[in-house]
Amino acid sequence: MSNSDPSTMAKKESALKKSGGKPDFVTPEYIAAQRAKREQAKLEKARKNKELGIVPQEEQVAANTSFIKRPMLAVNDGHALDAASEGVDVKIMTYNVLGQALIRRKLFPTNGDILKWKLRSKVLLSELKFYDADVMCMQEVDLAHLEGFYYPELTKLGFDYLFHRGERKNHGLLICWKKALFSLVKSEVVDYDNDCGYDDREAEGAVVTEPQMLTRNIALLAALKFNSSEKGIVIGTTHLFWHPHGTLERTRQCAIFVRNAKTFANNLDVAKTWPVFLAGDFNSLPFDAPYLCLTKASAERVTERSKYVITNSAIHEYKKKAVAEEADDDAEDEEQEDVPEESENKPAEPAPVQAQAPAAPVMMEEFLPETSHPPIPIPSADSAARIAGIEDVYRLHDNNEVRLRSVYGECYRYVHPENANIESRNGEPTFSNWAHTWRGLLDYIFAFDFPERRRDDVQMRAEEGDVVPGVKALELLRLPLPAEMGEEPCGQPRVGQYPSDHLCLMAKLRIY
Repeated sequence: MSNSDPSTMAKKESALKKSGGKPDFVTPEYIAAQRAKREQAKLEKARKNKELGIVPQEEQVAANTSFIKRPMLAVNDGHALDAASEGVDVKIMTYNVLGQALIRRKLFPTNGDILKWKLRSKVLLSELKFYDADVMCMQEVDLAHLEGFYYPELTKLGFDYLFHRGERKNHGLLICWKKALFSLVKSEVVDYDNDCGYDDREAEGAVVTEPQMLTRNIALLAALKFNSSEKGIVIGTTHLFWHPHGTLERTRQCAIFVRNAKTFANNLDVAKTWPVFLAGDFNSLPFDAPYLCLTKASAERVTERSKYVITNSAIHEYKKKAVAEEADDDAEDEEQEDVPEESENKPAEPAPVQAQAPAAPVMMEEFLPETSHPPIPIPSADSAARIAGIEDVYRLHDNNEVRLRSVYGECYRYVHPENANIESRNGEPTFSNWAHTWRGLLDYIFAFDFPERRRDDVQMRAEEGDVVPGVKALELLRLPLPAEMGEEPCGQPRVGQYPSDHLCLMAKLRIY
């Protein structure tokens, strides 16, 4: 029986109708016709949407994933580099990327859809691609998004990586480096809760300073060798204790971070001459004890303000609820990815805090006890003994016998002087954290200034980019002025601006 038999054709036509128009056999002509039909339907839908003012989803995504692109500012512009010294250039970034597990709508009441990971992650990735750092130190990296976002995307960008988190935390620290430039020599984790600041030999007869509480904060160290030479760097990152009264504990953690980084570098034969960098979110302002103890000699680290703040921190009696606040935030993740569209715009149930006029954001420039409103401590029963213990924390810093130089603090004044106050902020920019109710500088890139590496016949010139011996800053990523953040509410993250409540810092450095 041939295909042209009338009964056969009738059966095929009947089958075609029953299958919704799809024939038993698919010909190239049929496929072409279906494609043309679908394309025509798309054009018709686009025409109707245009008439209604509806923006296509792909255009919405492209608009929403834009961000403010900041320039790199040349530090040694107009100054000739020492051509006789061969160096390797490297771009180091530090970035608190805002842990999705820590997002609480009450802390970000006006930020909208940018809080959702499916959008924010796209902006974050675009930003990382644009700045194209060689080494990145990230804080608040979500454990839940490692396998689905960070690891695969960083691999595509040519990075290798290390991740570690504090006990039971669902976010942690990530150091990543371009595999084409570096090879990992060794890494180490520093657990502040289980480190007294001394090794066993040093602890004999010493006044051991215990943590005020178990904070679960850590630091991560890595030794990275350049593939092109025998040079390399030691890089460390941390996210210090978050609490408003945590200044004393943060000062203790800083001393432990430095001690471990110094020991880590000295125990590696290949790294004995490598520069050491510590980058991260120190949750400390440049006029408070943690920063001053890292960067100043003992005679310069105590100011009226720093003494006032660290004293209040020492006497504060932490409540169990306050100590567990971050853990509670971890457990009560408010990503709201699964909230139905029709319910997202419903008015929220009234709450006392919403019934009041919003408080003006606090810009933490500088303050003294009589002219400002720092957090009020809850005095403990043994306040006198706790105040005396401050000297023990200072002693930990003295034992390290090394000072740190902030790359931005040393050089930023020469590239953006209107945003670098020398007297009140030690030359640092105004802010790196711009949240709904609080703004200030919390993030830094430090370099070790080893006394034994300094030469009497070599003078460091910060205006020409010198940071420490063997390290010169070539470029610094610009940070905005407060006036450039726009009208309130402007707390970050925000669509079209920045994907985190912190802004990344990045320095292009020449390693000699």
